[in-house]
Amino acid sequence: MRSKRMLMGTSLLATAALLVIVAAPAEAQKKGGTLRVSYGNDIANLDFHTAPGYEMMWVAMNVGCGLVDITPDGKFVPDAAESWSMSSDNLQYTFKLKKNVVFHDGTAFDAKAVKYSIDRLMDPKTKSGMRTFYDPVHSVEVLDPHTVQVRMKQPYAFFLHMLAAYRTGLIVYSPAATEKYTVDDRKKGKPEALAGCGPFKLVEWVKGRHLVMERFDKYFKPGLPYLDRIEIRTIKDPITEMAAFKNGEIDFIASFSPEHVDTLKAQVPKANIMTGKETTPMVAAMKVTVPKDGKPGSKERIPHPKLGDVRVRKAIGCYGMDRKEIVKIAFRGKATPWVAMAPPGTLESVDLNHMCPYDPAKAKALLNEAGFGPSNPLTLEIMADTEKSVFNVIATVIREQLARIGVTANIRVLDKVTWMNTTLNDGPWDMYVEDLLSLLTIDSNGYLSNTTSTWSHPRHTDKKVDEYYARYAKEMDDAKRKAIGKELLEYMVDKVYWNNVSGSPFYMVAQPWVKGYTYNAEFEVHWYTVWLDK
Repeated sequence: MRSKRMLMGTSLLATAALLVIVAAPAEAQKKGGTLRVSYGNDIANLDFHTAPGYEMMWVAMNVGCGLVDITPDGKFVPDAAESWSMSSDNLQYTFKLKKNVVFHDGTAFDAKAVKYSIDRLMDPKTKSGMRTFYDPVHSVEVLDPHTVQVRMKQPYAFFLHMLAAYRTGLIVYSPAATEKYTVDDRKKGKPEALAGCGPFKLVEWVKGRHLVMERFDKYFKPGLPYLDRIEIRTIKDPITEMAAFKNGEIDFIASFSPEHVDTLKAQVPKANIMTGKETTPMVAAMKVTVPKDGKPGSKERIPHPKLGDVRVRKAIGCYGMDRKEIVKIAFRGKATPWVAMAPPGTLESVDLNHMCPYDPAKAKALLNEAGFGPSNPLTLEIMADTEKSVFNVIATVIREQLARIGVTANIRVLDKVTWMNTTLNDGPWDMYVEDLLSLLTIDSNGYLSNTTSTWSHPRHTDKKVDEYYARYAKEMDDAKRKAIGKELLEYMVDKVYWNNVSGSPFYMVAQPWVKGYTYNAEFEVHWYTVWLDK
């Protein structure tokens, strides 16, 4: 029998919050009340295993439960698993499950349910954005009703990170509800179809307006949650959102646009404004290939007619982009200019700014080499969305910078859901500006940047990227893995498959009467410990 070592309490560097709202002593905590949350965008849909967007993720984390969670200092802590162990060869993870966990439909959370959900995520037919992270998994075996074992094809250094905090982490579905209802029922937010095992039950979702969750009285963590109800409103205009917060109509802003932080501080001095390390990448992404037959998602691809040439991508994204100027204007200096794919707060990130110095003359020369110039001017479209006004500001600055090297850029602004559908479904676009989901590790960006991902953004076809990701993720020696990670980041910059502008500071805002919330960037958004002191 293989020897095992316990992983309970394992600590690996994640993101450390600069500000945490610390829970008050137990005797001061109050039960009841409604937490009023604002989202700046619509939820795309509510099938937790397939929907894009962190607006959905933060609902999934509170309606659903998984095996483990991660703390702001990088420690793994139990969720529905009470303990876990890993074999000495790193090929078996055994989870002992808590025995008091039930789904909202009354069915038991057990080893079969865990296997069901992981198998579903691994099935290509599900089309989950998480599927690429399960490539190292060989099988999931039920050892007894409360013991489940995940058997690996190869070691995976970030397996627990993935379960805890890549996108939603592992959200375990009720097999009974999943079989009874359709994917469309879940996408539309039918409460019975989304029977989770988390602290809150989904009650109602009216797309574009509001979502309501209520306390689940049989939640497995004793005494929790404190709140009776959570109401999430969609308020797309940040000025309107700030006014609602100032007037006390909103308790919690889930994602606050950085350019308005100083204004909010002045208007509501007692507001708790939470932020941390820059783990979110602000990108000016460029599409590398397009479908040969013009049909989105086609496997046979050809180079993008303008951006398929690496010289053009380097001219635009490397030498033609003044990142310091972008940060100064768009973020008022409150972000870090950053070229590498993984932003500065990410585990094992590397500063590669020296690879892309601002050099307009070199940019023009590369464009001339590629056949673009006064006689054949390059025109492209920059797409932004309405989630944060900073996106349009960045797009405008980039447009002005590209004009200096003879490139004409037109800006198209879409609502967030349309933007997600366009990018993830391989719709027509040249470049887009967005800050994407926070990265816990370099590995956690694989679902957007390798060739096998359902949700590849650059749509490159370079298998060498996949090989880098595979070697990096299975290397268990920290020093060797960091060296491979550096090579991967350098390769992505050299080929301009991933074009970072900067880190993107992430902010959450809470009223002073909101107590017990622990800031953990976008990785873990849990409201079960929140209580209202009013």
